[in-house]
Amino acid sequence: MNILNLFSTIILVALLAGCNTMKVTSEPDSSYDFSTIKTYQWIAGPSEILEGSDTYINKDIQLALSQEFEKKDLQSVSSATLADVQIAYYVKLKEEMEYTKTNPYERDFSGGFVYSREQGSWSYGEREPDLNIYTVEIGTLTVLVYDTQTGIRIWRGNLKTKIDRSRPPEQQQERIQQAAEKLLTNFLKMDK
Repeated sequence: MNILNLFSTIILVALLAGCNTMKVTSEPDSSYDFSTIKTYQWIAGPSEILEGSDTYINKDIQLALSQEFEKKDLQSVSSATLADVQIAYYVKLKEEMEYTKTNPYERDFSGGFVYSREQGSWSYGEREPDLNIYTVEIGTLTVLVYDTQTGIRIWRGNLKTKIDRSRPPEQQQERIQQAAEKLLTNFLKMDK
């Protein structure tokens, strides 16, 4: 395998691994006819949620979601009278502790000679590998879709993933687009 093929394979695996860390759930209204949806309007999410200090709205996320809706030939409109559905979204952030074991190769250095007074001799003893503890930021993107006529929620989707703010802006935007695509996959197939 030449270097270019190896490099391409490594990048592909890294991108796929990034997608696998996105956990998606959805709750559709099974009685709703999703094939009737042609237009949508963006609305603000529930105020009791948006007022939380751990909640935010990001225009890049809205743009990525809009692009996914356009792929399905759904048209954005500015008036509720023209919209078949109204859509709200928000992101909740929280920090979680993540635990990982040390590198297995470090285990070679984790043992040593120990003197036992009871036995009066020296022996070699391994100690358990250490745990590495990290604080990670977790983001949960929620999209709510309401029927404009009735105001009833017909679909809810959640996508939970780690947030890595150290990535360059281009990679962060690519990750947002991947998240929007993955989250809306089930919604966009509802009319079939």
